Amino acid sequence: MWIRLAVVTALCALAALGGNPAQREKAGVRNLVLITIDTLRPDHLECYGYKLVRTPRINSLAADGILAERAYTPIPLTLPSHASILTGTYPMFHGVRDFTGFTLSKDRATLAAMLKSAGYRTGAVVGSAVLEARWGLNQGFDSYYDNFSFTLDRDWQPIAERRGDVVVREGLNWLEKHKTNPFFLWLHLFDPHDPYEPPQPYDRQYRERPYDGEIAYTDENVGKVIDYLKSNKLYDNCMIVLLGDHGEGLGEHGEKHHGFFIYDSTLRIPLIFKLPGPGPHESRRLSQPVLTIDVLPTILQVLGVADRVRTAEIQGKGIYAALMGRPMPGEATSYAELFLPYYHFDWSPLLSIRRGRYKFIDAPRAELYDTEADPGETQNLYARKGALAGQLKDLLRQTSSRYSPRGGAAGMPKEIDPVTLEKLQSLGYLALSKGGSSPPLDRSLPDPKDKIEIYELIRHGTKAAQQKDFDRAVRDLTAAVSREPGSLIAHFQLGNVFRVVGALDKAEREFQKALELRPDYTAALRRLAETYLAGRRYGEAETVLRKVLAHSPNDFPAWFNLGGLYVTEDRWDEALAAFQKAQALNSRDAKVPLIVGRILLRKGDLQGALEAALQAAKMDPNLLEAHLTALEVYRKLGRAEEAEKEAETVEKLKSKPQ
Repeated sequence: MWIRLAVVTALCALAALGGNPAQREKAGVRNLVLITIDTLRPDHLECYGYKLVRTPRINSLAADGILAERAYTPIPLTLPSHASILTGTYPMFHGVRDFTGFTLSKDRATLAAMLKSAGYRTGAVVGSAVLEARWGLNQGFDSYYDNFSFTLDRDWQPIAERRGDVVVREGLNWLEKHKTNPFFLWLHLFDPHDPYEPPQPYDRQYRERPYDGEIAYTDENVGKVIDYLKSNKLYDNCMIVLLGDHGEGLGEHGEKHHGFFIYDSTLRIPLIFKLPGPGPHESRRLSQPVLTIDVLPTILQVLGVADRVRTAEIQGKGIYAALMGRPMPGEATSYAELFLPYYHFDWSPLLSIRRGRYKFIDAPRAELYDTEADPGETQNLYARKGALAGQLKDLLRQTSSRYSPRGGAAGMPKEIDPVTLEKLQSLGYLALSKGGSSPPLDRSLPDPKDKIEIYELIRHGTKAAQQKDFDRAVRDLTAAVSREPGSLIAHFQLGNVFRVVGALDKAEREFQKALELRPDYTAALRRLAETYLAGRRYGEAETVLRKVLAHSPNDFPAWFNLGGLYVTEDRWDEALAAFQKAQALNSRDAKVPLIVGRILLRKGDLQGALEAALQAAKMDPNLLEAHLTALEVYRKLGRAEEAEKEAETVEKLKSKPQ
């Protein structure tokens, strides 16, 4: 009798941790909430042993689930890392190998598409333009909330991110409409990404450690999700996966942020699984290494849908057995790569392979680390353990070949549009669209280890400019071009700073130097034209803008600036055509139809002017100039009643605090 009771007790405990996926499928559909947190180091969370930040809500999730002690991303960049999470494949297979110029192919199966085919409603809200739908991660989502606008009236660059409270609010609004259906909700929280500017009260509580303050704020927003699920009786029936997309350097190896090296400071991530099933839940820790590409197949196992969706491409391994406490067979191997140094600076790419305790980094000056004895990767063993390094280098080549698609590694970068480029630069990325170049096969390029100081100078200068500290920006970027005269990005960013502060001759010089390095670099051509416009050198500006449009016919800022040039020269028909073309290219900027309306008003087309003004007002109800234009047209048309209503709106807007 006692034996049978013990068996029943054990089975009940197993069910509380998730039970068998097939059995759970019969019991009813389980829901999924995926929370990815940008730039989050595990060693800055309480549940991973950190004592200097309070993260009670993430702690509670770990207390109800399984915490992976050693989880790794194959690439420390937001877009390609998320592509790996959402496809269960390595970057060389899914083809997204950097954050500019790469789009996830429609041929790649995503988690959202898989679950949608299994009957799930699918929604996503992302916190950064680096994950906009244009990059292909929206595949399979019924709703994909990105909505990052672009404005042209800022001195430096547009803002292309949103706070975590907005992400959670929009996500829960979507969930409220679909909570009675099987659902998959993905929330991307961007706040720990630099610049570290936590809101109140975390800015005061973590004044000396603002990165930790952003994490504490993020924890609060994770708590809002948990509270909603519990208050709507959805928590027990929901699988929750929380993980980082990559870490943050925080000065280790000279890297203050991420995306330049592939040390574990940026490859290691937090990963927590909360399995569906009735509580109470037992907290456990998983010591075996886990890869982010393992998350997707594990989700399919836990939800019980692996046999009903397309899974042939998946390169990760389902770790359901390990989550249930059973050992994982074999020695774990993980691959990582980083091509950013090449695509943006013409420096060497970096590749790495990890097997057991040893990690090999293939670089012009190769590296080998014992990550158990030396977790900070400070003691390079390459010279002392040459045979082992050779074995791992061979394994790296075999792994790269094994996981590449047929015909070779996927993913050639394409030229990206200027609006997107500006958005990425506003997020702190040193964005440079390299076009159709492919990475080199040899190691003749400079080692990134030798260029980290130059890289940080360029980053610091760019960030200083965004903060309007132009003196420091000039100092850092001038130092960068002095040490690296062939740096396209350094010359380009220095030219931007000179243009903003009105040093037009110096700005022209830097943009011309950038064009000497790359004659077809349209971003530098566009900025050169803006410099000429600021100096009232209209003929030269028009010539350069025409060069931009010859290379990129759909360049929105070029059409916008050309329209402004024509207005300045009273070339109204040409101005109207240019702004109408700009409007067709960017339907989100309310200022463009407003300008079209003003031109039509000047030309005497009152009805066309009214339609354009009303369109602008509909796009941005707080755009005072749009309502003023509509009011003027109503009065000219003698439509007194509508003019009176518009006048009331104008007065309300004027009375609002600016």
